[in-house]
Amino acid sequence: MYKITTKRIFLIAIILALIVTASAYRYSSLELPASHPSSSEAEEASAAAEIAPAVLLGMDKQVVASGLDALQRVKHSHTGNIEQVSDVAIVHYMKEDRLLTLWTTLYPNETIAWNENEKMVLGIRKWGGNWTSELKEITVAGKQVYQTSPDGVSYHYFWADDDWVFYIIPHNFSQDDVVAIIGAIP
Repeated sequence: MYKITTKRIFLIAIILALIVTASAYRYSSLELPASHPSSSEAEEASAAAEIAPAVLLGMDKQVVASGLDALQRVKHSHTGNIEQVSDVAIVHYMKEDRLLTLWTTLYPNETIAWNENEKMVLGIRKWGGNWTSELKEITVAGKQVYQTSPDGVSYHYFWADDDWVFYIIPHNFSQDDVVAIIGAIP
């Protein structure tokens, strides 16, 4: 039988404290400016939230998160490094059974945006599975867009445009709708 001693409990407590400290450090080193507005001000002041169209296919924009909050959410859901971000927003558009999630990410310049977009492609190829087997570069609404499918059924699209990288997940939209959505995003 495994015997728990005071020494083992103390060792477990130290390990947990180190894990919590490392996690706190990870999120304290985010790359947005140290002085950032409150969350309600951030939604208004966020360039990443503002670039998202107010209405897409008759659906109103709903800012889920922007600025530091959005960056923390994005970093939490990714395995690779997300670097040199100037601003980011997560936006939803909904109507009946349709949902579109849009991530808008602003980088310091076009070269960095393009490099970060290509880094995502390399990360997807490294990740494997349907992410890789379904990954292809296509032209949509005059833009070079990557299309992938983590489940082999629904598609995700992402692309770089000037200083921006855009990533969308459309649910229950036709291919014509997807073309219209991508064309409407600056």
